[in-house]
Amino acid sequence: MTQCGRFSDQTDLVATAVIPEPVDNRPYGDRAHVLAQTDAQSALQRVPTAVCCPKCGEAVTLYERGLPETVPYFETTCQQCDVDLRAWCAVAVDTDYLQVVKPSTLTAMVQQFWDTWLWSGITNSKGEPRNDEYRDRLTTKAATFGWGWEVSCPLCRRPLTKLGRVSAIVNGNLDYHHWSHEPDRGICLCRECHDIIGFDTYDTKLEERAASWGFGSRHDLQIVRLALRDAAVTNRSAGPQYASELVDRYNLPQSAARIQELLRAINAEEQLRERFVDERLVDGIEN
Repeated sequence: MTQCGRFSDQTDLVATAVIPEPVDNRPYGDRAHVLAQTDAQSALQRVPTAVCCPKCGEAVTLYERGLPETVPYFETTCQQCDVDLRAWCAVAVDTDYLQVVKPSTLTAMVQQFWDTWLWSGITNSKGEPRNDEYRDRLTTKAATFGWGWEVSCPLCRRPLTKLGRVSAIVNGNLDYHHWSHEPDRGICLCRECHDIIGFDTYDTKLEERAASWGFGSRHDLQIVRLALRDAAVTNRSAGPQYASELVDRYNLPQSAARIQELLRAINAEEQLRERFVDERLVDGIEN
């Protein structure tokens, strides 16, 4: 593992930084989404909708009366690309938008959906994990499309193929970290990131530490630690302005307002911040 010397000074992690443009999760608004994301609120239930290949953009299926509330088993082939398409690798598009959608944008939409889907933990109807199964499916499909996409850890951004080479401890899998059990909510991280945000200790000890430091629970400590590691990876501050982005990327159950409160606290109190920043925080982050 390599360590990142840029952040030896903890103030680098909380200094004011320019806010980058956010990634547009819905570039076509409510007029296009990955087919697997269809739900009762989909605007595409009310308009003629085409299902498109995310590589070439060609329409492969047409729902003239709009998408059903629950899309049944979907499998077809894009004749132009000679690739089998399933609900998790095809994009539903309002037919009025077919002339303006770009294949590169559809590709980005599908890849972003894959990332979010894997990171939040894929389960079957019984709640049993299927991440490993879909990791292989998505990797195979990406290769079929000719994409350079790889399964990665959402926090350190390292692909699993690299993690498997770097360390036997940091294996080629993602570990599910629970934010809550009822309802089930969490994020899949590589083992190293999972251990780092938890201070490499047990939940019971972390709960005791949270109480002694004046925090509500261990999750407060883990979220601060996660935000600081995210700042180190992205070379930006762990400022309150990034709260909403952190909530979305890491599937946090806490509100953006709560995350802002935590980040303001570590920005304002140097002694408190010192408790979160150590050499371990930046393990595995490359220069």
